[in-house]
Amino acid sequence: MIPVPFSIEPELTAEEFCRIGQLTLRWSHIDHIIGNSLKAALGLSDEQATIMVFPLTMEARLDRLKNLFQITPPDDAAKTALNELLPAMKGIQYVRNNVIHGNVIDDTKEGYIFHLRSKDRTLTKAEIFSIEELTNYAGHCALALRYGLGIANVRPGHVYTLPGRPEIPEFLRSVVHFPKVP
Repeated sequence: MIPVPFSIEPELTAEEFCRIGQLTLRWSHIDHIIGNSLKAALGLSDEQATIMVFPLTMEARLDRLKNLFQITPPDDAAKTALNELLPAMKGIQYVRNNVIHGNVIDDTKEGYIFHLRSKDRTLTKAEIFSIEELTNYAGHCALALRYGLGIANVRPGHVYTLPGRPEIPEFLRSVVHFPKVP
C-alpha cells in the first residue's frame, strides 16, 4: 500500500475521524434529500433530475425551492419544513465548507484546527463536533420537506413531526437565524 503523505492523519484519533466521517455522510444525505425534494416539486423523472437538479449546489437547490414556493405555495408542512431547513443549512454549510475544503493545521493553542483559506476562517474540532444536533435537526427538516411534497408509498395525510429546535452553538449564532415561532 502506498503510504499516506500527509502528517495530520496519524495525529487525529480514530474516533475523531469517525465523527467527521459521520457528519460528512449526514450532510451528503441531507443534500440528496433536498435534491429529491426539488425533483418532486418540479415533477421531474429521475433521468430529468439527473440533468436539471443534481448538478446544482445545495444552495441553488434551496433557492429554487424557495422561489418555486413563492410561485406555487406548498402545503403548510412543506412550507414549515423549508423555513426551518434554510437557516439550519446556513450553519451546516459554514462548518461543512471548513471541514471539506479546509486545511488541517496543528495549532499550538487549540490543537488541530480546520482552516478555510478562501474565507480566512478557522474552526476547532470542538466547534465542528458541536453541530451534530443542528445536523440531525436539518435531516429531520429535509425529511419533513420531502414528506410535505409527497413521497411514493407513504400513506396520504402522513405528517412528519419535527423535533424541537436545537441550541445553536455560540460561534454560529451570527449565521443561523430561525424564523420566529408564532
